[in-house]
Amino acid sequence: MEAVNHFKNIALLLGVIIFALFSACSPSPESIGKKIGQQDCDCQKEYANEQNKIYQDFLVNFDSYGFKNRTEARQKWQDMQDEAKMLFEQCKEKVGHNVKDARSKFPTSPDDLLDPKSLEKAMKNPKKYANEVAKKQVEFAKNQEIVKKFDEAYNSVKNGCSVPEVVIDNSIISAKILSVIPQSPNVEKLKQDLVRRRIIEQPNGYFGRGWSWQINSVDELKKVEIVKEDKASGDYVLDVLLHLQKDAGLYEADVRIICVLGNNDDWTVDFIETKDIRIVKTGRYDNCIVTEIRRGWGNATSFQFTNNCDVNLVIGGQIMGSNDDWTRFSSRINANSTSSTAYNGREYKIDFIERQ
Repeated sequence: MEAVNHFKNIALLLGVIIFALFSACSPSPESIGKKIGQQDCDCQKEYANEQNKIYQDFLVNFDSYGFKNRTEARQKWQDMQDEAKMLFEQCKEKVGHNVKDARSKFPTSPDDLLDPKSLEKAMKNPKKYANEVAKKQVEFAKNQEIVKKFDEAYNSVKNGCSVPEVVIDNSIISAKILSVIPQSPNVEKLKQDLVRRRIIEQPNGYFGRGWSWQINSVDELKKVEIVKEDKASGDYVLDVLLHLQKDAGLYEADVRIICVLGNNDDWTVDFIETKDIRIVKTGRYDNCIVTEIRRGWGNATSFQFTNNCDVNLVIGGQIMGSNDDWTRFSSRINANSTSSTAYNGREYKIDFIERQ
């Protein structure tokens, strides 16, 4: 029995010695703080080196990327920066977890004393609970000193980190991107640029001086066809056929569009010159209009139009004047009514009768 107790005492003594040795070998809060601080420093250094690397890579490999327009080039540069930043944030996040994990081993908040189980024990044995609180307070005070040493060591290494200088000249990046000359304007880009622009009636047009069609949305552009394109003085000159529709009437416009590049990412509409605009003829309402010819004094002749259908219509045509010149006109005629406007001339011809 004595031998058993002797061996128990030896085992207990060995356990104490091993625990003491283990405790002596445990890293200090200062060393842990410095180690994690160095991890943060490494994140900063890697991010700086990566920024310098992508800057050089973008310039060296720029031509090999084969950018078709400036938007692609600008997006590539942004993507490279975003990827570097994402890796940096992931690195910092890992460091943050390590800091949190290191500090969590040394609780310093008295709130931990107020957990439900501790309060339940306190209700049963207030004296014993008071002793435990006193012990905890001493433990927390020690932990505060440990955490303070950890924080000081961590912040000292992190804030004292020697980070390489990031050398990025954004003016060189911009100049490189602006060296990309996009291909000729495309229809989809043209549609976007036409929104909020006006197609203005020209002199001797069907709808009279001052009449215009404002394009309020891409949905109104039923057709955009580039009929012809020329390059002049670095700008693009486009002859374009437009089909415009808001409600029932479908309008057709021939326009000349000047597109400029400059420092824009793509060809952009500078201004629009309207050559002609008219309603697309369907022939559906041709039988709705009756024309009455009225003879006046001398050679004056007037033409009055009556709408025999139950829909509002617009009639467009041409009147020949006394000098044998043709003048375009248009007139809106309400359902089942007669136009209040008379046009004087020698002859007339109807170009379209459509809903408006």
